[in-house]
Amino acid sequence: MTLIQELNRIKNSIGLVSGTLKLNEYDDTDKNVSAHIDPRNWSIELNINRGFNPITDRRQKAYARKKKIEDGKKQLLTDILHHELGHWELPFHSGFGCPYDVYNHDLILEAVKEALPEDKQGQAGYVANAFEDLINNTRCKEYTGNFSGQVLFWDDEGFQCKRAGQKGYTPFYEAFVKLNMHLWGDNSDKALLKRHNTKEIEQAVKVEEAVNKVVKELSLDKVDTVKLFNKSEWPEMASQFAAALAPLLEIPPTERLSAYQNGEKEQEGNGLEEKASAKEGKEEITYGRYKSGDGLSPNFESHEQLDLLYKRLARSIPVEVEAMTREQSLAIAPLNFRAFDPETDDVRKIKSKLYANDEGVTFGHQRTPLTIAQKAKFQRKSFPDFKMVVLDNSGTMKEGINGHQGDQTFIPWGDNSKYHYALLGFYGIEQFLQAQGIAQYIGHGLALFSSSTRYEESDFKNIHQLRKLALSPDWGGTKLDARTLVDALQGRESFVLSISDGEIENWSSAKSEFEKLAKENYFAHIQIGGSNRFTQDLEGMGLPVFYVSSGEELSKLMVNTATNTYKRFTKQ
Repeated sequence: MTLIQELNRIKNSIGLVSGTLKLNEYDDTDKNVSAHIDPRNWSIELNINRGFNPITDRRQKAYARKKKIEDGKKQLLTDILHHELGHWELPFHSGFGCPYDVYNHDLILEAVKEALPEDKQGQAGYVANAFEDLINNTRCKEYTGNFSGQVLFWDDEGFQCKRAGQKGYTPFYEAFVKLNMHLWGDNSDKALLKRHNTKEIEQAVKVEEAVNKVVKELSLDKVDTVKLFNKSEWPEMASQFAAALAPLLEIPPTERLSAYQNGEKEQEGNGLEEKASAKEGKEEITYGRYKSGDGLSPNFESHEQLDLLYKRLARSIPVEVEAMTREQSLAIAPLNFRAFDPETDDVRKIKSKLYANDEGVTFGHQRTPLTIAQKAKFQRKSFPDFKMVVLDNSGTMKEGINGHQGDQTFIPWGDNSKYHYALLGFYGIEQFLQAQGIAQYIGHGLALFSSSTRYEESDFKNIHQLRKLALSPDWGGTKLDARTLVDALQGRESFVLSISDGEIENWSSAKSEFEKLAKENYFAHIQIGGSNRFTQDLEGMGLPVFYVSSGEELSKLMVNTATNTYKRFTKQ
């Protein structure tokens, strides 16, 4: 079996049968070995220096004999594969993986940042990865029984340090390696790696003190894999790990913890940071933190987290999408030919094929075409070319729609507030328009009114600007600048939906302009609670007003109102 076949066998035995595995051998590389997993499709890339052999000197050869290693390169690549996949799950579907997903990684990173002094927080990612490696490597040793390839990797990193002019491991890295050796290394592993430890007494003492502190505070005297893999304990453990090792970061570590790639755009071997910075990963983090009551992550902007959460929550609102397709017969190729008849046939449909009959040789003409049923998309282009939502963000909208305003751990205004359900409806409307294939063809506007009216509009490409405005309520009074909205819609056929929970304070002066706004467009108003002078006047103008008393009812009604308006223009 070739090396690549053996690595594929190992990958499949772990349970990762999807994705491809690629092994690249280069004649000259900065690092002797590197790896990268793409979490989008689980493709794996391993890179190795063609001339690299991790077993060359006397000590390495003695180590190989003790560990019964026949092929050092194969052992190294095998354990690199186990390590990188072990960050997700080892084996897959076992539940054993650290950090297991981007949600847990985000919690660990948060805990590390909080534990590190301010001047060391720039190294939080490295420290978090070191903690995750400590848990992961212990599992890898348990799973494989012989995790000597990882030891050979650290040995090579030690020689890389010396080539760079260092005397050995940096203090943090030495402590990291020693903690791994404490948890799962044997005497042979420790004997090989100790040559890279510092010879300076003062530094050696600091490293030993830090290692002992981690062992004591994390209760690592006895290795207990089940305890180590209690995910709820990881943030606290990571915090203690970071605080204990922080003094060693005075000299920033230069060594790689594992075989991730280096370059202008550094990629972490396990793909965690890559996924955590992508939209899919951020949504996973956001939703996980919301459901678990963890609060907003400090690792990316709060408005982005709220935006991702409302997109996710709005998907649960039932949306009926009108199928804008119809079937038509489409001729794609001729099945056979007949002789061309100059009196009845179209000369433009002559085929170059020659056809022989009793009258001699003539051109061929298509007799019967091969046809298929082709679905073609169609829709009218006369639907309202602008959508505007006019949303009340006065102080009372922060109140519970039917009782308490709900949990405010993640959502500042509470997940049972009137404003929360209004936002769900706002996001649900966009979801419908996207699903219907309309969103990219129309303009979008949002007006927030309280003590003042804030208005913004955009095309679909920049609609994030509107969502950012929606997520920035100011909880003032209830005044509406209808003139600004009328001017904004001038000359445009628009769908306008307004939502409020009380009286408009300046209704007397805004009434005529608002009537103009409503009657010149496709308009509806949703009122949270009972009728008042404002809604009675709208009804007196012959305008549709809907009353709601629950959050789910509000969100669904907002979406249904938009759906019913636009459906008129998508049917044919």
